[in-house]
Amino acid sequence: MCKCSYDCRKVETTMKYRELTDINQEMTASENALQQADQAFLGELQKVAESIRQTAAERPVILLAGPSGSGKTTTAFLLERFLDRWGVETHTISMDNFFSTMTPQQRELSAKGKLDLESPARVDIPYLNQQLQKIIACEPTWLPRYEFPTTTRIDQDWQLTRKPNELLLLEGIHALNPEVITIPEEMTVRIYVSVRTRVTNGETVLHPSRLRLMRRMLRDRNFRHRSVAETLSMFEHVQAGEHKYIALYKKRALFSVDTFLPYELGIYKTLLDGELEAEMQHPLLRELRQMWDDVEPLRLEQVPADSLVREFAGDSAFHY
Repeated sequence: MCKCSYDCRKVETTMKYRELTDINQEMTASENALQQADQAFLGELQKVAESIRQTAAERPVILLAGPSGSGKTTTAFLLERFLDRWGVETHTISMDNFFSTMTPQQRELSAKGKLDLESPARVDIPYLNQQLQKIIACEPTWLPRYEFPTTTRIDQDWQLTRKPNELLLLEGIHALNPEVITIPEEMTVRIYVSVRTRVTNGETVLHPSRLRLMRRMLRDRNFRHRSVAETLSMFEHVQAGEHKYIALYKKRALFSVDTFLPYELGIYKTLLDGELEAEMQHPLLRELRQMWDDVEPLRLEQVPADSLVREFAGDSAFHY
């Protein structure tokens, strides 16, 4: 039996299935259907935030991990918002900002799709842990910012001084890897986020990774100047990295969060339809191809500004 003061019963998120016809009907039934879907997601997230609040004194560090396209950053911001509103000041930082600046050789390999971008070796691990220890000790700490367009890290971009009883939330794909984050486990609340819901039309089942792929398509197009074809060409390498570096640590999580939103496919139908049509013969899109015509398009204007989907579609209430 666990002897720690923390309630170590994991919030398990088993794989769920949703019928596409049911989703279409629910999301077009009323003008506020999308807002209601978001409120349901926020309700589940609030339960996690409440557990974090209860153990804030013993576990001041929150580690949030998940594969690419899981909505880690928005989930972190939403948790921070709950905690801040309850008077538990929380500071969120992204592990992405601790990537090492690429060398010219690495940039060349990356352009050819031959650089392992999912590897923990991309993170400046000693520097990351050095700065984390300073934050935990409530020392003034300079933090970096990573510029993705130039693959350059800017050190001493901003300064953080955590006060006693305030929380630190670190989000990133390697946040649950004990070889990357060396903070003692008993000081941390560990959360794993991903899409865990499969959509089916009765004949075909859409794997959750394909929803994350569409999220990446939007984000890459809107913020990283990549085409849908380029995102597709990278995704098999991304998935290989997930299996090799990320998924094996999800068992360390105290909480598992399913970031699926039922209106996602309808939004992606509106925003990606033309570009996806040109790539529909790609093997990664086989399942999607078999149900795409049945997806009811939805308007982006209906999506709340603080929705997780906005992380990828744009015009979010949060600054990424």
